Amino acid sequence: MKQLSLLAILVLMGFFACQQQPAPADAADTAGIALFTQVKPELSYKNLRLYPITADAGFIKGNERAAQYISLSEAIKNSRFRITEHKPYGRFEDAAAVNTLTVQNKSTDTVFLMAGDIVQGGNQDRVIAQDMVFPPRTITDIPVFCVEPGRWAPNHQEDGDGNLPEKNKRIYAFTGYYNVAASGIRQTVKHSKDQQEVWDKVGQVTSAHHAQAATGAYAALEQSDSFTASRDAYLRFFEDKFADAENVVGVVAVSGHDVIGADIFAHPGLFKKLYPSLLHSYITDAITYGAPVEVTDNRMEHYAAELLKDFMEPSPQPESKYVYRGMMVHFTSF
Repeated sequence: MKQLSLLAILVLMGFFACQQQPAPADAADTAGIALFTQVKPELSYKNLRLYPITADAGFIKGNERAAQYISLSEAIKNSRFRITEHKPYGRFEDAAAVNTLTVQNKSTDTVFLMAGDIVQGGNQDRVIAQDMVFPPRTITDIPVFCVEPGRWAPNHQEDGDGNLPEKNKRIYAFTGYYNVAASGIRQTVKHSKDQQEVWDKVGQVTSAHHAQAATGAYAALEQSDSFTASRDAYLRFFEDKFADAENVVGVVAVSGHDVIGADIFAHPGLFKKLYPSLLHSYITDAITYGAPVEVTDNRMEHYAAELLKDFMEPSPQPESKYVYRGMMVHFTSF
């Protein structure tokens, strides 16, 4: 296949404004990333192709603390990290509780939650609506959207005497994790923030694979044998592609003639932790809406130019850039 151009992207990191806390005085560093648009057969399978985004030594060193962050899929296994339904206050039901969950991080880990992460449990499954870092020993609310419209009650099993197990007596805790949602859902929760649109897109994905559960859950995809068989084949092909890469911080995913999207992280270590979950998102799009990859050189070069422009944009873009303590943790482009 034809080799496309190599676009070296030099990025000034110092001017990014902090979204949660003021940037420290020594945060003004110059660092670089590069998007390699060379077509590699080992990164192409059926309807999906990945283009790696790499970082230079300065970029990686400047963002070392991001390597210590752990993903939601890791954190949710720790009993000292909990996500629960938002507890209403006052005598009346808190209508906003549907779109808010409470995160309690009593562990010693710093946890990164990414927009698009799906948690299972509570009164209904939810998708996280914005990127956020949770330091140790913090309790914070986070915005979410419902991805299971037909349920508003906790999933639990009673014992032989009709009593709830002790673990289910907590405030409707979320104990399951279902990877990252398809890109259309990710884009909706980050940009238009419309619940009905989220439900519509959940329905489009599940109905395409004849996986409509009674509760309308996105996770009903697991009930489609054809989808899971195809997905697992993609996973086997892609899951270890960057295991030995020391400088990959993100990827661009394409299908057919189009770009699915791009995700760039602050550090290779953080990318490796998020890649398995993100891969589910890219694969779901490729199976559901994609086609054999035929993206042109011009299309990729145009996209690379737009990606560079957006990445270097100094004005705050909370839907695309998540910055924490002066460091851009995650950049997303759809």
